[in-house]
Amino acid sequence: MRELPETSIESGRDAAYPAPDFDVREFARTAHGSFRSDLELGLFREAPLSSDTLRALAYLQVIERATMTHLRSVLVTATHKDARITAFLVTWAYEKYWIADALQQILLAHQPEGATSDAVFRTPVERTIRESIVANIIGVPMIAVHMSLGTVDEWLTQTAYARLSAVENRPELTVVTDQFRQVKARQLEFFEAQARFRLTESPRARSLTRRRLAKTPWPIGAKAEPEAETRFFFDYLFDSREVVDDLDSRIDSLPGQSGLGLIRKATRR
Repeated sequence: MRELPETSIESGRDAAYPAPDFDVREFARTAHGSFRSDLELGLFREAPLSSDTLRALAYLQVIERATMTHLRSVLVTATHKDARITAFLVTWAYEKYWIADALQQILLAHQPEGATSDAVFRTPVERTIRESIVANIIGVPMIAVHMSLGTVDEWLTQTAYARLSAVENRPELTVVTDQFRQVKARQLEFFEAQARFRLTESPRARSLTRRRLAKTPWPIGAKAEPEAETRFFFDYLFDSREVVDDLDSRIDSLPGQSGLGLIRKATRR
């Protein structure tokens, strides 16, 4: 993790341009699209994944697809006024769309040949109008909130894919989950640098972010799924106290966010 120069934070000369080393244009130009050519679907058909892993993959597909609803609520706030962030978020949503598509193909490979997905496109209920009014009254500090939400969610989903690979221990699954994690690692470079800078700059942003992180159902998009599925997701992939503590320690490292215990509370551990 790259530490932001204290001189820049103190002087404020980079305040309008946090995460200066991240090239958003290059990110958009090289965005990862379809994973379909890399999926060894025949191997999944020959030796299906366990039912619990398939259930976790189905949950993650909903979570990845729910990005557009989350993005809609973000882009009616002051965050949208930053063209660089908007360009990043649109590309981020594009990459997550293709991650969801890859998950769908794996799930379809476990159904009878010729079957089509019967999954309902579920999205969490967002109070977009109310969110817009409140967030625009708050103004610029909301950017720190959104960047911090993205940071925590990327940490959480990266860990989920790593745990899937460890639990199932199938090379063909590991190949694709490793690709997902690489895509997310690049996304995290922007989210985390933005979050740290903006939280450092603004006491109000730290306070607002702390309240929002504490009341957010994790992972982002969880409101689109029944509570029982979220419970299963955490029980299956986050049954290790070490994994939970590692994630919470990362969240603690965000300026003004220590002691929240978000993942411990989400997993009820």
